[in-house]
Amino acid sequence: MIWTDYFTLVGVLPGRIVVPGHGTLDFSDTSLPVEKIRTLFEKGFPYLEATSLGKDTFYLVPRMVAVRPEINLELALPAKKQPRKKS
Repeated sequence: MIWTDYFTLVGVLPGRIVVPGHGTLDFSDTSLPVEKIRTLFEKGFPYLEATSLGKDTFYLVPRMVAVRPEINLELALPAKKQPRKKS
């Protein structure tokens, strides 16, 4: 796996960057472990952004998709219970 398929650098050019707690990493090296890059991203490293493939692979949120366009998904969902008003 190539980390650049899942994450991209923003605000800096690919190259050597000193990363606290990880030493100097060469972000022009595509053989960096994806898990290391993912850890940096999840810790809030400011120069990383997840690509669409990275979002789908690591942070997939289930989506509701209508199989038939004539079905209104909002009507098919159970109604939310309204809290009772005390009198």
